[in-house]
Amino acid sequence: MTGPRYRNNVFQHVLHSGPARGGYTTVEDLLAFDVALRSGKLVSKAMLEKMWREYPEKSSPTYGYGFGIFETPVGRAAGHSGAFAGISADFRMYLDAGYTIAVLSNYGGGAQPVSQKIQKLVGRKG
Repeated sequence: MTGPRYRNNVFQHVLHSGPARGGYTTVEDLLAFDVALRSGKLVSKAMLEKMWREYPEKSSPTYGYGFGIFETPVGRAAGHSGAFAGISADFRMYLDAGYTIAVLSNYGGGAQPVSQKIQKLVGRKG
């Protein structure tokens, strides 16, 4: 067989108590999360700074509390990505520039190329 091979992954997904916790979201939910987080509605501004800083003393030079930390052409960014059989996601908040990237895909690894293209476009704006 040539070309892509598709298969149903419904029985592969972890619904509860697995490493990925089986969460479901939309890009609109991720944007609302970003807005609530940055506004201080979910945690204090002081806690945000702890979440969005690196911890090299704990062998975590590019990871804060639940977020990867990135230096970009337009300043700091924080986010998280993930993938599983048949799904992928990338979420990135540009803390200094105010941009947000939220990409969800129904293909394993499908979100990353789209997010990388958007990241390049955002970097050109700075």
